[in-house]
Amino acid sequence: AMGAAASNATGLSHKGAHEVRVASTEILKVAGLSGFHTSIIVDDREFFFDREGIMSAPPLWSHLAGRAKRTEAARTEISDIGRSSMGGRALVQALQPFFEKGSYDIFFKNCNAFTDVALFFMTRQRLDCRFTRIERFIMATNPVSTSLLNRLFRAFIENNTGQAVEVDVYTTNPEAQVFNVDDVIAGIDASAESESSDSGEDDEDDLDESDCSDTERNFCCYRPRHGSAAREALMQHQVR
Repeated sequence: AMGAAASNATGLSHKGAHEVRVASTEILKVAGLSGFHTSIIVDDREFFFDREGIMSAPPLWSHLAGRAKRTEAARTEISDIGRSSMGGRALVQALQPFFEKGSYDIFFKNCNAFTDVALFFMTRQRLDCRFTRIERFIMATNPVSTSLLNRLFRAFIENNTGQAVEVDVYTTNPEAQVFNVDDVIAGIDASAESESSDSGEDDEDDLDESDCSDTERNFCCYRPRHGSAAREALMQHQVR
């Protein structure tokens, strides 16, 4: 099914060479809230984030891989977003420092966080908020929410195995605790504006290089959670 999977578009007309789509599959429902797995498809490759880091596969591979384990038939939606001048190689190069192997967390830094950032990097659009409702609820009510989840998980396991569970089933990945989607997107946005500003000033002989514009200063002061490598990757994001 085709639908509008992105919101907050900037109104840019994307005439790039690379087709961008978003794939989404509902994988669970808790207290009336649906949980989704999402990924971004660039041309003929799917990109998604899991415990191994940023992964690349044929389209819909991550959505079909676990389907046999589900009791109900899952429905995957594919939504056309537009076109981008960026390709899959540029996407991975720029976002790798933010989504490293071992930094995945099912609530605080998951596939939907990656799709949100990747979609903005490619098209300056954000992932529809309906795909991240559970995560936002968990983060807004933590630690009460995670404590409740652990009680539910323990009860489920005990009922199905008959064995007492005395440890937390879910613990937050410390590598994901400081991650913030909006921080990463702010860095991408500032990087793009800085590059645009630099290109427009190349021909001005009287440019005072000691002065930074507000946009450039914001990016200079921006520090990705994973260090300077992430900033350098963003500055090189036009390499395809």
